[in-house]
Amino acid sequence: MGTSPHYPKVSMVTVTYQAIGQLEATIKSVAAQTYRNREYIVVDGGSSDGTLDLIESYRHVIDRVVSEPDRGIYDAMNKGLSLTAPDSDYIIFMNAGDVFFNDVVLDAILPGRRGETHLYGNIHRGGKLVIQPPRLGNFYMSTKMICHQSILFATRLHRRVQYDTRYHIAADYKAVLEMLQRGDVFEKVEQAVCKYEGGGISDLHRQELFSQRREIMRHYPALWRMYVGKRLLARCLPFRDQLRMR
Repeated sequence: MGTSPHYPKVSMVTVTYQAIGQLEATIKSVAAQTYRNREYIVVDGGSSDGTLDLIESYRHVIDRVVSEPDRGIYDAMNKGLSLTAPDSDYIIFMNAGDVFFNDVVLDAILPGRRGETHLYGNIHRGGKLVIQPPRLGNFYMSTKMICHQSILFATRLHRRVQYDTRYHIAADYKAVLEMLQRGDVFEKVEQAVCKYEGGGISDLHRQELFSQRREIMRHYPALWRMYVGKRLLARCLPFRDQLRMR
């Protein structure tokens, strides 16, 4: 008889502030996941719009709740990371408004995993499947960033890297670069992880996002050289739209 696969523990974290209109869909999506070795953490920034009443109505599916003022989304995400159980193997941030692609995403990805590498998959946006890159090398990371909601971070590895709250839009980009520099492996899985419709802070403040990314890149010489090279090519080639930062 074969042995049953290992089921690593996954921590699902939702960060929210004054987002009662978006929060319920996220809670329902998390609660609907069929994967059972899990915990759910909600970090609220001290909302006054009825969020706490909504959270209380779903308290039976939430393991830990924190509601207090914070210094922005990445400060709240750091709190969520610190609240994960000691035996957590993976952490995924499904913030207010984010939803999983379907109810069996985690069951499709996690069995047999050991929390040794970060995992990321594809996304569903605007009714279409968006294929993310097979690897995160300098060529890709010099102008782009994978969708944060599509990443299952290895919790043990993520605990070594906090989100830098000085970058209130691009701290996730900086964190991923730090992880790559440490030698962490980001493994692509051919599974749509989330539905992503955009409209978040990084979509609404694109120029500031790109400015913060450029500032971060300057600390990574190889990445910066790749970025500068792409910008030069974009001026010379008819494919500049393919090289544009997003």
